[in-house]
Amino acid sequence: MTVQLPPKGIYSPIPTFFKKDYSIDYESILKHVRYLYQAKVTGILIGGSTGEAINLTREERHEIIRRVRSEFPDPSFKVMGGAIGSCIPDLLDDIQGLKSLKVDYAVVLVPGYYGPGLTKQQGLVNFFQTVADSSKLPLLIYNYPGVQNNIDLTIESYIKLAKHPNIVGCKLTHYNFTLYTLICQNEEIKSANFRPLAGVGQVLVPALATGIEGCIDGLSNVFPKSMLKVFNDYGKGDTVQAAKFQELVTTVNEMTAVLNLLGLKFALNHILGIGEVLHGRPPIDQDIDESVWEKYLPAFEKLWAIEKGL
Repeated sequence: MTVQLPPKGIYSPIPTFFKKDYSIDYESILKHVRYLYQAKVTGILIGGSTGEAINLTREERHEIIRRVRSEFPDPSFKVMGGAIGSCIPDLLDDIQGLKSLKVDYAVVLVPGYYGPGLTKQQGLVNFFQTVADSSKLPLLIYNYPGVQNNIDLTIESYIKLAKHPNIVGCKLTHYNFTLYTLICQNEEIKSANFRPLAGVGQVLVPALATGIEGCIDGLSNVFPKSMLKVFNDYGKGDTVQAAKFQELVTTVNEMTAVLNLLGLKFALNHILGIGEVLHGRPPIDQDIDESVWEKYLPAFEKLWAIEKGL
């Protein structure tokens, strides 16, 4: 039986909020997810890089998911879960836990610890095929060279992996439009059960032009309706309007490119009052440079005014 693909659309990789003692602020997380659910995003990713997964215990990640799924059992609201690590038996155990919590898809980062000198393409193919063979959930490949020692999967590797019945897509968190195009327009991949998603909303319109079918983007945490508008306008054929609105989205997204997940927390606190503290656990426990925030504030306020009217 063919595994169901992630629906096309916009997914929000949610940040993890903490209290002053660095314990998990579940109340703020749930308040944020309510905001996203009401905005009708396609789904969320819990335990990704924006969610500070590497600074959470497995028990904490799973408890966040448990609470979210308990409040939002709607099967049309897709929940992706980050499966952390590159030790295959441990990874499979993590995925088994995600499955028990009613996660829809496991997102697995390309392993990069040993760097491109030791890590060969066939080794990466073997890694994902081995995980997929035994995984209790369908997999999305998370390709983020910036955090994986600049290792990138090649088009040849994607062609092999897209044919695996339990690998249903990828999240491309980079600006390699050559690879976007090769993946989206390759006939072998197009005939497979495989959904390519972008991981950077700054370039959603050009990514859609290559054949990308959705986005897992940090800014959608703050402006979900705006990101959906870009996606839907393009899908309806109104590419001029989509590109025009993309310019404002991209301007604001440059703030998150500089401040990253801490900027998202700051922005969510600014507009929704979410969060007791606006930084993460050490080593990312320092407050943001507010001069960066002030630089982008006019564009931010302009987009927020539009967001409220959508």
